[in-house]
Amino acid sequence: MKHALAKVASALAGGALLAASLAGPAGAQLQGMPRSDLPAQGSTDPEIDPFPFDPRLEIRSYVASRLPTEWWAKEPIYNLGLFSVEIHPPAAWRGNPTSAMMRLCPPARHEIWRHLQKIELRPFYHDAPWPAFTCRPGTVP
Repeated sequence: MKHALAKVASALAGGALLAASLAGPAGAQLQGMPRSDLPAQGSTDPEIDPFPFDPRLEIRSYVASRLPTEWWAKEPIYNLGLFSVEIHPPAAWRGNPTSAMMRLCPPARHEIWRHLQKIELRPFYHDAPWPAFTCRPGTVP
Protein backbone atom coordinates (compact mmCIF):
# COMPACT_ATOMS: atom_id res chain seq x y z
CA MET A 1 0.00 0.00 0.00
CA LYS A 2 2.84 2.39 0.88
CA HIS A 3 4.47 1.57 -2.44
CA ALA A 4 1.32 2.53 -4.38
CA LEU A 5 0.98 5.79 -2.43
CA ALA A 6 4.61 6.59 -3.14
CA LYS A 7 4.02 6.07 -6.90
CA VAL A 8 0.97 8.35 -6.85
CA ALA A 9 2.86 11.04 -4.96
CA SER A 10 5.77 10.74 -7.39
CA ALA A 11 3.43 11.09 -10.38
CA LEU A 12 1.77 14.16 -8.86
CA ALA A 13 5.14 15.74 -8.19
CA GLY A 14 6.23 15.01 -11.76
CA GLY A 15 3.03 16.59 -13.10
CA ALA A 16 3.62 19.69 -10.98
CA LEU A 17 7.19 19.88 -12.27
CA LEU A 18 5.96 19.61 -15.86
CA ALA A 19 3.36 22.32 -15.29
CA ALA A 20 6.00 24.60 -13.77
CA SER A 21 8.35 24.04 -16.71
CA LEU A 22 5.57 24.82 -19.21
CA ALA A 23 4.95 28.15 -17.55
CA GLY A 24 8.32 29.41 -18.83
CA PRO A 25 9.55 30.05 -22.39
CA ALA A 26 9.14 26.41 -23.41
CA GLY A 27 5.47 26.53 -22.50
CA ALA A 28 4.96 29.70 -24.50
CA GLN A 29 6.58 28.04 -27.50
CA LEU A 30 4.31 24.99 -27.19
CA GLN A 31 1.22 27.17 -26.90
CA GLY A 32 2.10 28.97 -30.13
CA MET A 33 2.37 25.74 -32.14
CA PRO A 34 -0.49 24.92 -34.53
CA ARG A 35 -2.98 22.38 -33.23
CA SER A 36 -4.65 21.66 -36.55
CA ASP A 37 -4.34 18.46 -38.55
CA LEU A 38 -4.67 20.26 -41.88
CA PRO A 39 -1.66 19.99 -44.19
CA ALA A 40 0.61 23.05 -44.28
CA GLN A 41 -1.37 24.66 -41.47
CA GLY A 42 0.86 27.04 -39.56
CA SER A 43 3.58 27.07 -42.22
CA THR A 44 2.73 30.65 -43.26
CA ASP A 45 3.78 33.42 -40.95
CA PRO A 46 0.84 35.87 -40.68
CA GLU A 47 3.31 38.74 -40.34
CA ILE A 48 4.76 37.90 -43.77
CA ASP A 49 1.56 36.81 -45.54
CA PRO A 50 -1.57 38.03 -43.73
CA PHE A 51 -3.86 36.39 -46.30
CA PRO A 52 -2.72 32.76 -46.71
CA PHE A 53 -4.46 30.59 -49.30
CA ASP A 54 -7.45 28.72 -47.86
CA PRO A 55 -8.42 26.06 -50.45
CA ARG A 56 -11.86 25.33 -48.98
CA LEU A 57 -12.79 29.00 -48.88
CA GLU A 58 -11.50 29.62 -52.41
CA ILE A 59 -13.32 26.60 -53.86
CA ARG A 60 -16.53 27.42 -51.98
CA SER A 61 -16.58 31.05 -53.14
CA TYR A 62 -15.71 30.15 -56.73
CA VAL A 63 -18.40 27.46 -57.01
CA ALA A 64 -20.99 29.72 -55.36
CA SER A 65 -20.25 32.49 -57.86
CA ARG A 66 -20.60 30.12 -60.85
CA LEU A 67 -23.67 28.07 -59.89
CA PRO A 68 -26.86 28.75 -61.85
CA THR A 69 -30.03 29.80 -60.03
CA GLU A 70 -31.57 27.10 -57.80
CA TRP A 71 -28.41 24.97 -57.87
CA TRP A 72 -26.57 24.40 -54.61
CA ALA A 73 -23.33 22.77 -53.47
CA LYS A 74 -22.10 21.12 -50.32
CA GLU A 75 -18.93 22.16 -48.55
CA PRO A 76 -15.70 21.13 -50.31
CA ILE A 77 -14.12 18.06 -48.75
CA TYR A 78 -10.52 16.92 -48.85
CA ASN A 79 -9.96 13.20 -49.26
CA LEU A 80 -6.97 11.26 -50.60
CA GLY A 81 -5.18 14.36 -51.87
CA LEU A 82 -8.17 15.75 -53.76
CA PHE A 83 -10.74 18.42 -53.02
CA SER A 84 -14.23 17.49 -54.16
CA VAL A 85 -17.54 19.32 -54.17
CA GLU A 86 -20.97 17.71 -54.45
CA ILE A 87 -23.24 19.85 -56.64
CA HIS A 88 -27.04 19.53 -56.69
CA PRO A 89 -28.94 20.68 -59.80
CA PRO A 90 -32.67 21.26 -59.23
CA ALA A 91 -35.09 18.45 -60.09
CA ALA A 92 -36.74 20.55 -62.83
CA TRP A 93 -33.43 21.06 -64.64
CA ARG A 94 -32.97 18.97 -67.79
CA GLY A 95 -29.62 17.92 -69.15
CA ASN A 96 -26.54 15.83 -68.46
CA PRO A 97 -25.20 16.80 -65.04
CA THR A 98 -21.71 15.44 -65.70
CA SER A 99 -21.29 17.64 -68.77
CA ALA A 100 -22.68 20.57 -66.79
CA MET A 101 -19.80 20.09 -64.32
CA MET A 102 -17.32 20.74 -67.14
CA ARG A 103 -18.71 24.26 -67.55
CA LEU A 104 -18.21 24.92 -63.82
CA CYS A 105 -14.44 24.32 -63.85
CA PRO A 106 -12.23 27.34 -63.07
CA PRO A 107 -10.56 28.90 -66.12
CA ALA A 108 -6.90 28.08 -66.85
CA ARG A 109 -5.53 31.31 -65.36
CA HIS A 110 -7.62 31.27 -62.19
CA GLU A 111 -5.88 31.84 -58.84
CA ILE A 112 -6.95 28.39 -57.59
CA TRP A 113 -4.56 26.68 -60.01
CA ARG A 114 -1.54 28.35 -58.43
CA HIS A 115 -2.16 26.21 -55.34
CA LEU A 116 -4.13 23.12 -56.48
CA GLN A 117 -3.63 20.60 -59.28
CA LYS A 118 -7.19 19.29 -59.52
CA ILE A 119 -10.72 19.65 -58.15
CA GLU A 120 -13.45 17.05 -58.46
CA LEU A 121 -17.03 18.17 -59.14
CA ARG A 122 -19.56 15.46 -58.28
CA PRO A 123 -23.17 15.97 -59.46
CA PHE A 124 -26.02 14.60 -57.38
CA TYR A 125 -29.13 14.70 -59.54
CA HIS A 126 -32.58 13.10 -59.08
CA ASP A 127 -31.54 11.56 -55.74
CA ALA A 128 -28.58 9.70 -57.27
CA PRO A 129 -24.86 10.33 -57.68
CA TRP A 130 -23.64 10.82 -61.24
CA PRO A 131 -20.10 10.38 -62.58
CA ALA A 132 -17.76 13.08 -61.31
CA PHE A 133 -15.67 15.39 -63.45
CA THR A 134 -12.12 16.29 -62.43
CA CYS A 135 -11.08 19.84 -63.27
CA ARG A 136 -7.41 20.49 -64.01
CA PRO A 137 -5.62 23.76 -64.90
CA GLY A 138 -5.88 23.24 -68.67
CA THR A 139 -9.44 21.86 -68.72
CA VAL A 140 -11.18 25.16 -69.48
CA PRO A 141 -9.59 27.86 -71.68
